[in-house]
Amino acid sequence: MLLDTPTLTISHNAPAGMLWVHWIGNHDAASVRQGCAQLLSCASQTHSHKLLNDSSEAFGEWWPAAEWIGREFIPQLVTTGVQAIAWINSMDWPSRYGVASTMQHVQGLQVQLFDFDQQEKAQQWLLAFQV
Repeated sequence: MLLDTPTLTISHNAPAGMLWVHWIGNHDAASVRQGCAQLLSCASQTHSHKLLNDSSEAFGEWWPAAEWIGREFIPQLVTTGVQAIAWINSMDWPSRYGVASTMQHVQGLQVQLFDFDQQEKAQQWLLAFQV
C-alpha cells in the first residue's frame, strides 16, 4: 500500500509492474488534480508500466478536469513508464461523462475502458498486456 486515504488508495503490485488506484466517494476537479499528483508521484517511485484505474466507487462532477487529465496528466504518466491503463468506469453518470470527456484527449498509451462490474476482467486484460 502506497497511499490510503478515505477517497483514494494506491497500491503497487511489483511482480506485475502495476499500480492499482481506487477512487472512492465524491470528487471534483480539485480533488482529482490532487489525486493525480499523488498518483504521478507513486508512478515515478515504482516505475510501473501498468495502471488499474478503478473509479467504480467514485462520483461527482469532476469533468472540468477531463481535458487537463488527457492533455497534461496522461503524458506525464507516460514519462514515468506507464504504457497501459485499464479504467473501470463508475455507475455515476457525471463521473462517466468525465471519463468519456477525458478519453477524447488521451494519446500515447493504451487505455481500455471497463464497466463498474468488470473489475476482474479489467485486471485480467492489464495483466495480459505485454510491455
